[in-house]
Amino acid sequence: MATVARRRAGRKPGTQGRRTIAKLLPAQEHRRALGDLPLDILLAAARDPAQSIEIRLAAANAAAPYFHAKVSSGPPKASFEMTLTELETAIAREKEYLLRAGAGQRTLRVVGPR
Repeated sequence: MATVARRRAGRKPGTQGRRTIAKLLPAQEHRRALGDLPLDILLAAARDPAQSIEIRLAAANAAAPYFHAKVSSGPPKASFEMTLTELETAIAREKEYLLRAGAGQRTLRVVGPR
């Protein structure tokens, strides 16, 4: 006898199972026990209008690396300027990008010596 899934049967979308809840509870308790983290203090100081502008800028400058990536120092290298290791890394990143992004994206072409 074949079983047929009933409509709206099972766990509702977004609900957490016992294992997920068990994993989250110690982390939440740990966070409550710690209180404010250093990043929280930096952000509070950067947003506090009662502080001097020097303190606010220093706090914002210290917190910025946690929210913004560094800008590269120059234009990307062409494939003929790369070492073999850099080229292999670039090709591996491009393959991973294509797997994540799907078809129809630009591809990296390796140009050999002429």
